[in-house]
Order: sequence, then C-alpha cells, then structure tokens
Amino acid sequence: MSEQKSPVRVVHFADPWCWWSWGLEPILRRLHEVYGDNIAIEYRMGGTFSDYREWQQQYEVNDQTTIDWVRESVALTRNPVDLQYMAKSGVKSTFPACIAFKAAERQDPRKAERFLRRMMESFQVQATPWSDDTAARIASSVGLDAQRLRTDLHSKEAEAAFVQDQHAMHQEHVNFLSLAIYAGGHKVVEGNKFGAEHFEAIIDRMAPGLPKRSPADILEYLAKYPGDLMSPHEIAEVFGISDQDAAVRMQKLAAAGFVKAEAHAGQTFWRATPLPPGAFPLEVVKISHVPPESRVESTADLTPLVTAAIQGLYTQVADQPAKGYHFPLGMQALLHCGYPEDQLRKLPVTATESFAGVGNPHLAKAIRPGNTVLDVGSGSGTDVLFSTLLVGDSGKVYGLDMTPAMIAKARRNIAAMGAKNAEIVEGNATKIPLPSATVDAVTSNGVLNLVPDKAAAFAEIARVLKPGGRLQLADIVVQSDVAATCGINPQLWADCIGGASVEKDYLAFIEEAGFKDVKIVNRLDFWAKSASDYTRKITKTFGAETIVISAVKP
Repeated sequence: MSEQKSPVRVVHFADPWCWWSWGLEPILRRLHEVYGDNIAIEYRMGGTFSDYREWQQQYEVNDQTTIDWVRESVALTRNPVDLQYMAKSGVKSTFPACIAFKAAERQDPRKAERFLRRMMESFQVQATPWSDDTAARIASSVGLDAQRLRTDLHSKEAEAAFVQDQHAMHQEHVNFLSLAIYAGGHKVVEGNKFGAEHFEAIIDRMAPGLPKRSPADILEYLAKYPGDLMSPHEIAEVFGISDQDAAVRMQKLAAAGFVKAEAHAGQTFWRATPLPPGAFPLEVVKISHVPPESRVESTADLTPLVTAAIQGLYTQVADQPAKGYHFPLGMQALLHCGYPEDQLRKLPVTATESFAGVGNPHLAKAIRPGNTVLDVGSGSGTDVLFSTLLVGDSGKVYGLDMTPAMIAKARRNIAAMGAKNAEIVEGNATKIPLPSATVDAVTSNGVLNLVPDKAAAFAEIARVLKPGGRLQLADIVVQSDVAATCGINPQLWADCIGGASVEKDYLAFIEEAGFKDVKIVNRLDFWAKSASDYTRKITKTFGAETIVISAVKP
C-alpha cells in the first residue's frame, strides 16, 4: 500500500488454516482492485485453535463432521478447498502459522500479505503439513528472508503480536466470517456476506465519492500476483462475472498458453505462466478483456464515466506521485520524452514529479516570445511553466484542466516559481472558457486521447486560436482499434489506450476542424518505459505510440 493514509480501512481477522479466510479472499482482492490505495486491507490473526482435538471436543465435532463444516462453508463462499485438508495435513494447531504471519510482517507488511495467501493455498488447497521448513519455503517464494523468518517465528515479539491480535478480535466483537470497515471516524462490522457487491455498497455509503476502478483484464490481474493459485470463483468475483464465464475464459487462456491448469482435490485451479515475448494475439486480448459492468452505447453515456475514471486516476497522480503506475511518470517520463534537462531544473520539483504527459509537444516549436498560449490538460503545470520560459515576461500562458487536485497543485507550482504570466482555468477540452480568436498557440500533451468527443475538442481549439495560430500536441494513437477488440471501457480510456484513435482517424479529426499543414514531427515508443511488462505488451498489440503533431489554423 501507499504510505499515504487511505480513507478506508478494511480489517479481516484471519487464520492461514481457516476456510472462512480463504472464502473471503476473492472479496478482499476485488475490493483492492476496485478502490486501489484508497482502501487499506489489514489482516490480523485470530487463531482458530491451539489444539485440534480440544477444538473438536469444544464444538462437538469429529473428523467427518469437520469435513461437513468445511463443505457447507465452501457452498457459501464458492472458493474451493480440499475438504479433508485438516486430516490430510495432520494439523495440530493453527497458532504457529498465525505467529509466522506476524513474524513476516516484521520484515515486510506487503510481502507478509503474499505469505499469508500462499500459506492458505498450501494448507487448504494442497493439504500441505505445517513445519518450519514449509514456512521458510513459502516465505522464500514471496521474497522474504527465509532464515530470518525461521528465527522470528519462534520469537517472543511475534508471539506477543499474535496475542495482541487475538485480544483485539475479542474486543472488536468480530469473527472469521466478518470484515470490519473503518471510514470517516465510523465503523461497520459485517459478517456472513460472501459477495463483494455488499461490501462495496457499505464502503460507498461510508466514503461517498471515493474513486472506483472497474477491473478490465484478467491477464493484467494475474500479472500482479505471479505464482498464485486462482480459482474460477476468484476471477469471477474480481471481474463481476459468473463462475462459468470465468472458467471458460481461463480454459481458453490455458489453451493459448497464458495460464496453466492445476488439479487439487478434484478442483481446477489456475496459475499464470510467464508472459511470452512480443505482442499479444488479438484473440487472447478478447478472451482476457472483461466487458465493463456499466454498458456504454454512446459518447454521451461515456463522457461522465470517463470523466470520473480520469479524475480518480489523476487525483492519485497529483497526490501520490511516488506510487507505482502502469505508465512512466515524472522526471523519468520527461527525460524519456526528450525535454531538455537544463530547462527542467528551472521548474519546481512538485510540478515535474506529477508530469503525466506522453511526449514532447515543444519539438513542434509552435510557441514564440510574447505569445498567448493555452495548454489543454495542464495537469500539475509542467508544460505551463515550461511554456512561460518560451513566451517570456511579455507572453501569457493559460492552463486548462478538469481535475481539482491537479488544478490546485498547478496553482501552487505557479506560485512557487513566481510565474506571474501563468494562470490555470477549470474546464474541459470541449468547452474551453476563453474567448474566440485570442490564443496564438495551443499545446497539449497526452490529453486529447482521453476525450470521447474529439471532433468537438479540436473544433474548440480551432475556435480559441487566432487566424494563423499554431497547434502543437503530443498524444497516443494506435494502429488497431482498441474498441473493436475490447469494446467501450471507461477505465481503458483513463489508462490512455482505450480512447486512443487509430492514427489516420486522429489526423482526420484535426483536418476536419479546419487545420492545415498537419504534420507528424516525431514518434516515440512511450510505453517502452512502463514498469509493467503487461502494459508494454498490450500497447504493442495495438501499435500504440506517441506522435507529436504540428498544425496551423488558416
């Protein structure tokens, strides 16, 4: 999770051996995919039993009725386990595994979550017996120091942390079937619910307006969790589809060589294989891509959904620039795009850290001393401030943006630089709040691909430009139509590929708005610097790249 405090916290008191914890895992994964770093998911250890036989006596069950309990729970959660995993593994106490999780947390909380997941898989799906060696092997598989874990899982500190969790579980009056949700100073505990939709509704009520993301691609999801065993139900829950649809998609991905099927206790699970070199076949993209939950039939329907997705993503870019994104960001992106480093040093770090452009529109050299300039989609203000260096004190630069967090950040950056000839206005590319024929040059960087009605946007840009005014922009275009393969998906638009036009269509939009001398002055494989192997491959699939364009209004 990000270091920035999340507005919502979801706490699950778990146990690596508890079938309810495994049953809630798809729900927790779904919540993380939908809300991202806006929620913090916290696992604490409840400890099911210190002695298996004493536990059976307490609840008046035997080995067979224990299996019946597990069967009944799986019927509710639909996340399969080996029904006989307790007897097969010979578990005597679940406490050592709980303490091992607390020991792992001392090393790395994020890796500890992966460690817990792998323990649940090993114990409940594969019926692996507990041992220090097993714990060390699992720890090593998720990048933890196995030798340190061997030592720490017998430490007083790890045991004390486990006891503290148990005490908190009793104080909070929660059980293994429940989730505790904290937001805005309030708390809701909800149990015996086995669908994420119910918990999403609670979170939306407790934190209204919290940005949400619709999971769209199975292979992208699998790439986040390499090596995890995935049940069809987990895929179904995360993507809001039926278990049958999920199973069919996974079977097709397996046939294409992208996942591997594994049979455990008569159930089929799936594990991702390393992504093959090169672009994805379009047929694989169709299988992997899940249609959005909200059907969109027209541009009018799409615009509010895209706006919400964009504002959610770029609010994070403004507030959390150090967080990992699927696209290059900040100084890395600026240098990759070809901005001169000596000029960038003149700009506030708080501007360049949230730079989310896709190229260097200034290669078109449309901006001249004394010009009035408009930057469409000004973000944190990097291109606005860069433009002030080009126009000089006698010029004027307007920045236009629709994300409040970016607008506020850009205004702070303008003040920090002391740029009295720069101003940020709120609005969008299809309704620019400036008079007609008042701007000498318009610049834009990675923004117009996000606009559903591109014809209206270029018409507005032409309107505010003076006769003879110049347009320079950098934007993402594709060679294969994304919508033809994936359908219309607002989240893909926010991710800078779903709304990208086929190159020839993009150039036609500009020409149809009345511009002349439309030229491509540069091309860039922008996505080559993405930290995500999946993103690099999917963008190659559609031939996505940056083009820098110059044009003139007659």
